[in-house]
Order: sequence, then C-alpha cells, then structure tokens
Amino acid sequence: MSLESWFLSRARVSAKSHRRASLDDKMTFFQQFGSLLASGTPMLRALKLSAEQNQSKDLREKMEEVSERVASGSPLHTSMNESAGAMFPDHWVAMIATGEATGKLDTVLGDLNRQIREAADTRSKFIGAMIYPCVLIGVAFLVVLVMLWFVVPTFGGMFNDMGAKLPDITLFVLGASDFVTAYGVYVVGGIGIGGFLLHRWTKTEPGRRTIISVVVAIPVVGDLVIQSAMYRFASNLALLLRSGVPMLETMDTVADVFRAQPPYRDSILQAKNRMAAGRALADGLEESGLFTSMMVNAVRVGEESAQLGAVMEEMAPYYREKTQAFMTRTTKLAEPAIIMVMGAVISVVMLAIYIPMFEMSGTVK
Repeated sequence: MSLESWFLSRARVSAKSHRRASLDDKMTFFQQFGSLLASGTPMLRALKLSAEQNQSKDLREKMEEVSERVASGSPLHTSMNESAGAMFPDHWVAMIATGEATGKLDTVLGDLNRQIREAADTRSKFIGAMIYPCVLIGVAFLVVLVMLWFVVPTFGGMFNDMGAKLPDITLFVLGASDFVTAYGVYVVGGIGIGGFLLHRWTKTEPGRRTIISVVVAIPVVGDLVIQSAMYRFASNLALLLRSGVPMLETMDTVADVFRAQPPYRDSILQAKNRMAAGRALADGLEESGLFTSMMVNAVRVGEESAQLGAVMEEMAPYYREKTQAFMTRTTKLAEPAIIMVMGAVISVVMLAIYIPMFEMSGTVK
C-alpha cells in the first residue's frame, strides 16, 4: 500500500462516536431530519437515516426506539415523548406534534433548529465572555494563596529572628499567612464542599426559586438575567405561535421552558390563567413585575392587532442582540476592575514584605 493510499484509507469521513447526546448532536439530528423531509424522503426512512448518522450513541439508541414505535403506527411526537422524553424538552415535542398535525413538519423542524442554534450561540457567547474574567480571578486567588502559604512564612521567620519592629501592614499579612498555613487545607476543603452543596441546592425547586429571586435584584447581574429571560420568552412564544400551537397550550409550553426559573414560570402560568378568564396577557405579565415595560407593551400591541406571533418575532432578535451587547460591555468593564483589585492585593502583600526589609537595611551601619 502506498503512502497516499494509507492516508486515504484513514480519511475522517465520520467523526468519533461518543455516548452522551450534546446540544450540537440534537441540532444536527433535527437539521438532517428536516432536510431529508423537505427533499421528499419518507418520514420513517428520514428518521432512521438521521439517527444512523448522528455521533451520539445515546441519541441513536433512543431514536431507534422511536423509529420502531413510528413503524408500528404511533405518531412521531408520542413516540419521542415515550422513548426520548428526557432527551428533548417538552416544547420541542409540542412543536413536532403541531408540525405533524398541520403537515408542515419539515418547516417546523427548520424553525426549531434555527431557534435552538440562536439560543446555543447566545449561551456560547456568554460562556466565552466569562472565561477571561474567571481566569483572572482564579490566577489572582492562586497567586495570593501561594504567597501567603509558602512565601510570607519564610520572611516572617526571618523578621522574628532579627527581632525587627514590624509595621501594622506586615503584622496583618503575617496574621493572614499564619491563618492560611494553619487552616488553609480546611478552608479550601470547606469551600469545595460548600460549592458542591450549593450546586446541589440550586438544582432543587426551593434553591432555584431563591437564587433567581435574589439574582434579579442584583445590579448588572439582574439586568443580564432579565434581558435573557425576555429573549427566551419572545423567541419561544413566536416559534410556537408561528408553528400553529394554540395560545393556552403555548403558554403552558413557554412556562415549561422556564422550569429552571420558577418565578418566571409561575408568572407565565398566572398570566395564562388570567388570559383564560378573559383578561389580556399583557396585564398578567405586567402584574408579575418581572417583565420589562417594553415587552409588556409589545405583547399588548400584538394582542390588540391579532399579530402577537409577528410582534414577538421582531422582539426576539432585539433582546438577543441586547443581551449579547450587554454581556460584552459588562465583561470589558469587569476586566480592568479585576486587574486593579488583583494588583492591589498583590501590592499589599509585597509592601508588607519589603517595608520591614527597607527599614532594617536603613539601620545597617
């Protein structure tokens, strides 16, 4: 076999399989499924082909079960809900059900895939914007910890041996160093355990409710959470209404999207109940106090003109761009502030070491 043949036989025509179904795997599945349906491929064959080409073993296995149910006569959305309900959010399944009922499944899947990609793009930009500030904070913490744990005790022993009179700033840093040396392992362990317990607590209903209630009241952070919530509300409402989902069912589905944010979920359900009783949706959203005045007014205009879906389609890109711009602006302002704080802390430690050394060197004849 020639060298070229050896390389050609190892051409990466398919990526390496993995077990867990990531968001990208799900987006790829829906994109391929929708494209095959749009090209005229029968649904069962399109379903099997899309599943076979996916990189996630979990998704392939689940969709094979779905294919078997569909082949036996079950509707696609029912089969997905029974075999892969934990893998796909409820509002995705609700849209697929609407697509089946209206005969526009390929169009619905295209809209769903576009909405998922926009949400994933916003999330990835948020994570990317937070990486650098988090790295700065982590480096600053490690530098200060290493100095207090290993460097400062060395100079502290030297100052004690020389019997020098130490300034207050040095005494403070030496005290902090003694505390870190004596209890540092316990402090780090306590932080780790506390972080783990806090993470577990935030996965519970009371924890999520408390966290969101506190976060929305914090300057800057609360603004970001609220703008992001407005984007999710507008984009999902527009998507469901455009797909033909009935209004009350749409509100239930949108509320489920906010399952991780109980205050918003409860507000949407209360607004839905008021709407079922004959009141305007905008009034229910306004009463909650968690929706911006611009969103409330946009919903009111959409209701009055019977164009709520179209209005939400206009609002979703606005809030998405506003959220992304807000994240970029906030992180750009946070970076120099973090650097200044990091420099100030390290400067205090260094001054605490060098001031006694300068004073002692000045007394040497």
